[in-house]
Amino acid sequence: MDNKIIWGLIVFGLLLTGHKAAALRPAGQADAEQKELEAFLKKANVDAILKGAQGGRGEGWTINLHDGKTARRGFFKYVDIRRPTNFPISYKYELAAYELTKLLKINIVPPVIEREIQEPKGQKRKGSLQIYVEGCISERDRMLKKIDPPNPQAFADALEEINVFEILTSCDHLSPRDILIHRDTWRVCRVDFAEAFDPSTELLPEAVIRRCSKRLYKGLLDLSPVDVEATLKPYLNPREIKGLLDRRNLIIEKIKNLIIDKGEAAVLVDLESK
Repeated sequence: MDNKIIWGLIVFGLLLTGHKAAALRPAGQADAEQKELEAFLKKANVDAILKGAQGGRGEGWTINLHDGKTARRGFFKYVDIRRPTNFPISYKYELAAYELTKLLKINIVPPVIEREIQEPKGQKRKGSLQIYVEGCISERDRMLKKIDPPNPQAFADALEEINVFEILTSCDHLSPRDILIHRDTWRVCRVDFAEAFDPSTELLPEAVIRRCSKRLYKGLLDLSPVDVEATLKPYLNPREIKGLLDRRNLIIEKIKNLIIDKGEAAVLVDLESK
C-alpha cells in the first residue's frame, strides 16, 4: 500500500467526528463503535468520488460520505480476482479479514462493509467500503522519521498482536506500509488484506511468534470452525477456510509451547491494561 497515509484510515478512533480515541477501548465500547460505523458506511450518501489519488492493492477510490449529520470519508475497492487464479487480489479478502477480527474479538482492522457505489456517469460497482479515519502515520514513515513511541514496550506488544493476525491470515508479514499508528494514542491498526488468505496449511519460516495478546489468544482458542465457515463463506473458498483453520491450530500450538518454555507472563500480554 504505497501512499499509505492514504487512508489515515485507522483505529476507528472517530477522529473525524471530533472525538478523541482512548488508547484502547473495552470490547463492549469497541463493538458499539464498530456497529455505528458499519451503519454509517451502509447508509450514508455519496457526496464525491476521488479516483486514482491513493495507492494500495486492488485499486481504490476515496469516497466522501454524509448521512445528514456527519461527514466522513471511506476507501472503496472493487477489484475481485479470487483464487484459484495464480495472482489473486480481491476486495472480498478485505471483508473476510474484518469479519475474522470480530470473531476473534480484536479491534485491529477498521470497519469495512460490502456496498454498491454508483459513479457519476451511472455505472455501479460492488466492492468493499472501509472507514477512513484521519490522524495516522504508517509504520514505514515512523521508522523513516525515527519517531520513538512514548511506551516502547506497549507499542512492541501491539505490533506482536498484528504479527500473529498476519500469520493467521497469511498476508504480507509485518509490512510497515500496511501498519498505521494513531498519532495521539499510538494505537495500531492493520489495513490492506486484498492478497491475504493463501490456502497454505503451513506457517512460513519468517512467521515467527514471540508474544501474543491475551485477547487474541483467547479468541483463537474460542474460535469455532462452524462460525468461521458460516461467517467467511461469502468471501473465502473452502481451501482458504481450511488453510485458515489449520494455521490457527499451528499458532495455538506454538503459543502453548512458548508458554511452557518461557512462562505465561513472558508470552501473553494484556494490551488493554497499557
